[in-house]
Amino acid sequence: MPHKTRLAMTYRHLARICTAASALAVFLAMSWLYRQGYTETYYAILRGWGIEPFRFPFVDASGWLAAWECTRQGVDVIPFDPCDVLQRGYSSSPLWLALAGVPLGVADTTAVGWILGLAFIACLTLLPAPLGARALVLVTAATMSTMVVFAVERANPDLLLFMLVLATGLLAESRLWGARLLGYGIALFAALLKYYPIVVLVAAFRERMAVLLTVILSAVAVLVVFWVVCHDDLARGLPTIAAGPYNTDLFAAKNLPFLVGMLVEVAAAPSPNAGVVGWAMAAGLYAALFGAALAICRRVLLVPGLSAAVAALSERERTLMVIGSAVIAGCFFAGQSIGYRGIYLLLVIPGLLGLSRGATPAVRVLSLATAIVIVLLMWGEALRRALDGGFGFWLLRELGWWWSVSVMLAVLADFLRASPICRGAAAWLGGASGAILPTAPEISGQRRERGRRGGRGRYC
Repeated sequence: MPHKTRLAMTYRHLARICTAASALAVFLAMSWLYRQGYTETYYAILRGWGIEPFRFPFVDASGWLAAWECTRQGVDVIPFDPCDVLQRGYSSSPLWLALAGVPLGVADTTAVGWILGLAFIACLTLLPAPLGARALVLVTAATMSTMVVFAVERANPDLLLFMLVLATGLLAESRLWGARLLGYGIALFAALLKYYPIVVLVAAFRERMAVLLTVILSAVAVLVVFWVVCHDDLARGLPTIAAGPYNTDLFAAKNLPFLVGMLVEVAAAPSPNAGVVGWAMAAGLYAALFGAALAICRRVLLVPGLSAAVAALSERERTLMVIGSAVIAGCFFAGQSIGYRGIYLLLVIPGLLGLSRGATPAVRVLSLATAIVIVLLMWGEALRRALDGGFGFWLLRELGWWWSVSVMLAVLADFLRASPICRGAAAWLGGASGAILPTAPEISGQRRERGRRGGRGRYC
C-alpha cells in the first residue's frame, strides 16, 4: 500500500475517533460532576448549553422504564403513568409496552442511561470521517451541539432509534441482499417503536423492482397487522403526542406560519373575523413557504455538477445523507419535534461536507453553507439564550429550518430520480412516446452484479 494511502487512512481513522472521543470526554466529565455532588455546576453548564436541566439526568429513559414498571403492575399507562416522576401519559408505540416483561424499572435509570449514552457515542465512530480541518471542526461542533447533548443528557429513546437507523444505513452498503433486507427489517422495527423511522425505508428505492416490492408489501402487511392488533391503544395514544408553543426549541413546518397567524389574529382583535383572518394568514403563509421550498428544491437539482458530486460521495456518505434527510424532512412536515430529534442531522452533515469537495463552485458553496446553517440550528437554543434572541432571532432560525429542509428534499429527489424504478419508468415512458427522456445519472451505489457468464446485470 502506498505511503500516502496509509497516511490518508490513518487520518480518517483518527478524525472519526476524534469527534467520538471528544463526546466521550464531555460525557464522562459531566457524569463525574454530577456523581461527585457538583450539581449546581452541572446545571449551570447545561443552562449555558441551552438546556433546562431536570433535577436528575436521564429523565426520558426513566419515563420509558416507568411505563414498563407500571404495565407489569397492570396499570394502564396511556392516559396517566403514576410510576413516572413527571406522571406523563404514555404516547408512543404499544410495542414498547408489549416488551414490559424485560426486568428493568425506574431504579435502573442511571445504568440504562449510561449504557445508552455510551453506545450512542460509540456509534459515532461509524459515521463517515470528516476530511480536512474545516470538516472536522463542523462535525465536532455538531456532535457537541445543544441538540445532541440534550438527547444524551435525557437518555431519550431517540438515541436507541438513531442506532437502529444507523444500522439500516450500514447494512444498505452490503452486496448481500439478505443483509440489506435485514436492515429494512430493523428500520421497520424502529418504526413500530416510535412511528417516524418508517421514512427510512426510502433507502429501499435503490433496489431492483422485485426487492423493492417485497420490502413495500412486507412493510404494509406488518403495519396492517400492527394496526389490527393495537388499534385501540394507538387511537388513545396518538392524540397525546407532545406538542407545544411555536417559539420554543420544537422544530416543525407549521411553527412559522402558525405563530404569524396567531399574531395577526391578536392584531385583528376584537374584530369578529379575527380568527378567520389569522387562519387565512397561517394557511396562506404555509402554502407560500411550501411552494418556496419546492422552488428551492428544484433550483438545487439544477445546480451544475450536483449529480456528479453526489455520485462521487462514498457509499456511506450518500446513504446516511439520504436517510437522515428523510427523517428530518418527514418529522418537519409531520408535526412538531423536540430538539433532541436533531441528532439525525449528524447523518446529513458528512454528506453535505462531502459535496463541498465537489468540482463546481456552486455545489461547494451550496453544500458548505447548508452544513453551516445546520450546525447553527443544532446550537439554536444556546445561541438564543446567549444572544437574548427575540422575534428576529426566532424568525431567522425558522427560515434556516425551511432552507435546510428544502436542500434535504433536493437530496431525496436526486436519490429517487437516480433509483432503478424511476430510471426504468423514465425509459418506459420514453419508449412509449417514441422519444428518449433524460434521466439522472445512475447512483454509484447501484452496483451491477454480473453473472458468471457475463449475463445481464442487476441493480442491487
